[in-house]
Amino acid sequence: MKLVIDMPWGKNLTVKHCNMGPQGNWHLKRGPEGWMNRLGWEVKAANWHLDLGGGGGQIQVVVDMRFPDKHKRDTHNYHYLIANGVAAGLGIDDQHIRISTGTVDVDRDRPGFTITVSDA
Repeated sequence: MKLVIDMPWGKNLTVKHCNMGPQGNWHLKRGPEGWMNRLGWEVKAANWHLDLGGGGGQIQVVVDMRFPDKHKRDTHNYHYLIANGVAAGLGIDDQHIRISTGTVDVDRDRPGFTITVSDA
C-alpha cells in the first residue's frame, strides 16, 4: 500500500538551528517543528484506513523535492524532519523508516515536497 502526500515549501526547514529548553533539552525551532507536526497529521489522516506501519516491517519513504531557486541545499537536512513526521503520523519508531531522495527540481511556481510512503 502507498500514501502520497504533498507538503509545501517552508523557510528555514533545517535541523541545524535548535533551541535549548528550560530543562536543558534541545528542540527544533517553531518553524521546522510545526512543519514536521503538520506532516505527521497529514500522514495520520491519509493512513486512517490503510494501517501502514501496523505490521512492524520497514517503511519506505521517497521524497521528491521542488526547490524555489537554484541555491545549493543539503537534501539530507530534510530527511530528519520527514522521517520523524512520518513516524509520528504512523505511530511507529523512526528506526523502521528507510528514506531516500527521488527527484530534485527547481519549481518557482510550486515549491515543496512530494512524499511517497509505502510498506513495500
